[in-house]
Amino acid sequence: MAGPAHPEAMAPPTPGRTRTAPPQMPSTWWSSPRIRTYLLFDATGIIYFFVGFLAIKIVGQLGEGPIAWQAQMKALENPIYIVFHVISLISVIFVAVRFFRLFPKAQPPAIGPAKPPPGPVIHAGLYVVWLGLTALISLALAGVIL
Repeated sequence: MAGPAHPEAMAPPTPGRTRTAPPQMPSTWWSSPRIRTYLLFDATGIIYFFVGFLAIKIVGQLGEGPIAWQAQMKALENPIYIVFHVISLISVIFVAVRFFRLFPKAQPPAIGPAKPPPGPVIHAGLYVVWLGLTALISLALAGVIL
């Protein structure tokens, strides 16, 4: 059975000429486009949290009867709710586009003898399906179909 390694087993044979500086955050860290994108992506979770609470509230109003439901629908005409829903839509689009960019990179190099299509073809397919489902759901909610 092996014993613990010597604490300086990985040390260089001779000390370096200069000391290593302690790690520091770069001065441009907060203005970096990548960190801003990560923080924006994380902030969409807060939006979804509020959307979930709004959905619970709306379902509760639906259970209280038609008068409460109509009052809730009237309340959703408030400009604050409209701005919130626009922000929610932008959040969903941002996350979907980010996911679509990641999706081709996550595909295996081959599935049996078949190779996946090129990235642009996968992107086009994802966007076509997304737009098709959006149109279908919009038509259903508008009462045109189903």
